[in-house]
Amino acid sequence: MKCGSFLLTIFMMFQTSATEVVVIQDLPSIKDAARQHALESITNDDSSPKRTVVTIGELDPRLRLTKCNANLIAFTPPGSRMQGNSTIGVRCNGPKRWSIYVSVKIAIYQQALVAINKLSRGQFIGIDDVKQQEVDISTIRGHSFTDINRVLGTKLKRSIQLNQVIDSAAICLVCKGDPVVISAGNQTVSVSMAGTALNDGSIGDKIRVQNNASRLILDATITNSGTVSVDI
Repeated sequence: MKCGSFLLTIFMMFQTSATEVVVIQDLPSIKDAARQHALESITNDDSSPKRTVVTIGELDPRLRLTKCNANLIAFTPPGSRMQGNSTIGVRCNGPKRWSIYVSVKIAIYQQALVAINKLSRGQFIGIDDVKQQEVDISTIRGHSFTDINRVLGTKLKRSIQLNQVIDSAAICLVCKGDPVVISAGNQTVSVSMAGTALNDGSIGDKIRVQNNASRLILDATITNSGTVSVDI
């Protein structure tokens, strides 16, 4: 009798362990969650027309994560940017929680102005120097331009190669050290004075300028090439 009870106990233990099969989360579903998150983040960023290519890095095939019985949640980790080489997190908030970080490469193709020829540092950009072309803007240091009027007459702070993007970090309409005319006024009175730019900038940018006569340093807005305005 005791022997029979012992065998029955052993059989029940074996049957229980055999039914507790751990189901593993398939890796493509993790990659799909990361890809969808990247595409949605870029789409919601602005309404500018663009073409996006998201490449998901390979996951270790030895990875064994318990299958999530809830929807996978993808998120942008602090410090990550949705362009270029980046990282996206994917987590499971089910009873058996886990999280993993997935490497991604995000290329964002958009129309932008590029150099038709090699352009030298210090050169002023003319209408025959640039053209529009689809480029990967995720690799650009500053921001790109589509409106040629934003770059005409600006000065290059560094050399630009053939078909290289003209970005905001490469140009200045008013450059540090340039002489400027400082206009100050309101609806009833206006004055102008000679000054010197202490920062680089383009139209609409706020820069610091120095009044050459009084040596007073002012915050001014660039209104044109060599011209800034100060509110009084």
